[in-house]
Amino acid sequence: MSMAAKRLKIAFSFAVVAGLLAWLTVSGFDQNMQYYVKIKEIKAMGSQAQTRGLRVKGFLVPGSLVRTPNSLQVRFVIEDEGEQMEVHYARELPDTFRDGSEVLVEGKYRPEGYFEAQTLMAKCPSKYEAADGYDADMVRDMHPGDGTN
Repeated sequence: MSMAAKRLKIAFSFAVVAGLLAWLTVSGFDQNMQYYVKIKEIKAMGSQAQTRGLRVKGFLVPGSLVRTPNSLQVRFVIEDEGEQMEVHYARELPDTFRDGSEVLVEGKYRPEGYFEAQTLMAKCPSKYEAADGYDADMVRDMHPGDGTN
């Protein structure tokens, strides 16, 4: 076999392997991709919403959390831009999960009309609120000249 034929065979082998890896990468990403959508977009998608992983953000509707006794299973409602959606989740809730908190859920929309979350993240409060009885003037008096006043 000539040197040119060997090089051609090696180049062809690399091209086949590279093509196969590219195809596996792209097809794997598409199946595991989480699409970020709004609640109103899910409702508009119809049955297409049930075929892919979705990521949805909303605010926990106060009083909507329902726990299943002796189970981690919970149901609650999130709201965004006036649209609401029921969410089912079967894992431990984060400490920051409270009425009115911002929630991000990842999972799939079910034909029964609810979102089945595999992952749930609750956002921490975005602003610091001073405790009752906090007196900024008293703190300034305790630390004169240190740049806090």
